Amino acid sequence: MTHLATAPAPPTRRLLGLTGALGALLVLNLAVFDDLRIDPSAGVLETFTKPQHLSSLVAVLVAAALLMFKHRTAARVAVAVAWIEIAAFSFFHVIPVEIGPSKPYWGDGMGDALQWAGLLSILAVSAAIVAVARRGAVARGAALS
Repeated sequence: MTHLATAPAPPTRRLLGLTGALGALLVLNLAVFDDLRIDPSAGVLETFTKPQHLSSLVAVLVAAALLMFKHRTAARVAVAVAWIEIAAFSFFHVIPVEIGPSKPYWGDGMGDALQWAGLLSILAVSAAIVAVARRGAVARGAALS
């Protein structure tokens, strides 16, 4: 009986955990770190249903669902969502000039420590998703050689 070399499964559990953490951080960012905490006129429903907020939350939920069901594109979707979050949060808060709806955390907008903690946490978890998926892809490529 011959054994065929099979690629190891992608690090689905780790990606699922990180994707769940990203979702939790996005909710915390809206409720605790930034929007609802600093804007007394903001309502919960209107904050969570803003297009940029809602699309981020839905994208993370889709990525998590794909990971839970071990869909073959799940890791790619999780990485795409992570890169989108990195780009979006960098545009909205890291670039030090106000462009359109952006709210830079430095310069005139000057974010506080809690806002920066949320931003850096979201960027770190998003980068971790990319790194874990990349390591999984490299491991699968080495197993196929």
